[in-house]
Amino acid sequence: MDTSLRYEVDREEPDINTLLDFGDSQGILRLAENCNGSGDCRKPHTAKGTMCPSYHATRNEKDTTRARANVLREVLTESGSLQGFQSSDLKEVMNLCLSCKACASECPSNVDIATAKAEFLYQYQKVHGTSRADRLFAKSTSLNRKMSRFPRFMNLINNGWLTSGLVKRMAGVAAARQIPKLSQTTFQAYYERHSGNEVHSNRKVVLFVDEFSNYLDADIAIDCFELLVALGYSVTAVSHLDSGRALISKGFLKEAKEQATRNVAELSNMISSECPLLGIEPSAVLSFRDEYIRLVEDVASAKKIAGNAFLIEEFLASEMEKGYIHADQFTSEAKTLKIHVHCHQKALSNQKVTFDILNLPENYSPTLIPSGCCGMAGSFGYEKEHYGLSMDIGNLTLFPAVRKASDEVIIVANGTSCRHQITDGTKRHAKHPVSVLRAALLNSR
Repeated sequence: MDTSLRYEVDREEPDINTLLDFGDSQGILRLAENCNGSGDCRKPHTAKGTMCPSYHATRNEKDTTRARANVLREVLTESGSLQGFQSSDLKEVMNLCLSCKACASECPSNVDIATAKAEFLYQYQKVHGTSRADRLFAKSTSLNRKMSRFPRFMNLINNGWLTSGLVKRMAGVAAARQIPKLSQTTFQAYYERHSGNEVHSNRKVVLFVDEFSNYLDADIAIDCFELLVALGYSVTAVSHLDSGRALISKGFLKEAKEQATRNVAELSNMISSECPLLGIEPSAVLSFRDEYIRLVEDVASAKKIAGNAFLIEEFLASEMEKGYIHADQFTSEAKTLKIHVHCHQKALSNQKVTFDILNLPENYSPTLIPSGCCGMAGSFGYEKEHYGLSMDIGNLTLFPAVRKASDEVIIVANGTSCRHQITDGTKRHAKHPVSVLRAALLNSR
């Protein structure tokens, strides 16, 4: 048992220079070395937790967190340099990682393969380049900004029976998918029309309206803004900044670093414990608490924002506990709700806050669906090569639970990708928690 070990005695291991800061694990190689082989990532989908969605569907060892960590460790150790990122074996095991981040919290050693994958993609693409589909997904904010000038026309082009097939082929989107529709107005346009009508209150917040909520889900962003105002908060909305979520997920880390640096510089003087940053889309706002600290040079400012950045559900649940929000502000009508929570929230926050705020109206009966990952995971489920696996993951728990619910049951999902996955997989429309609460308000200001 003392032969064929990983390392030679007194061997000096290489330091791998990365764009992301992996200082918390003493480098990306040591992040991979933290995997102790326990195999918790091989648990079935019926077990508690989310890790690892692709393995749940394929039951193939190469699709586990353990396999990805082991291959990453091996190629970096053997190459001793960035050249290890060019390994075809590493590309194969990373291919089906959905970047759900469950491994960052559910792995006993907290081996964060989602962040390692972003670094891998960046290093791999420096040599091999990027596909048109990857560029379109990564830089979708710029594309949506341009298309939002003509939302009806672009929605017709993107989803019309005559043109959608061509658009999907050009973008690498699966034929069976519906391309997300642009909102008829952006939140930014709504906010500009309503500026000057803000509530003046000592309870101040900054609402970060991310790129998804601004261009694709403006109705949700409006619901969130109006809910906060009706509850007595002085709301400053920021809707001109891109969270960089798509750039990070696709490995466009230089562009993501530039965007994160800009966001931190613009927001650092606005955010404090007295004026927190609130976000609607979990993957966007939680980037402030996660990847931004690895991306920016001004770590102190990034950490200041991270300590005061919250999901809207986290904030509302906290305000409920403090006694600022009460059940008597909402309807007493009885409703049943089934909730699916975004993977990043499960990994970096908790599901209870979403349950708690939807349990506030006295006759609301919410239940959390034990669904793990929905299978969409940003652009993953849209991509034609991943569509089948994406739907297989959805069919494990989430789709059956939604299909089983009666038409009177409200389906709730706070992730934009999750809502689209539910629609494509079950034909049911899922609502964001803030839209449910906005509709439940008895009076609005």
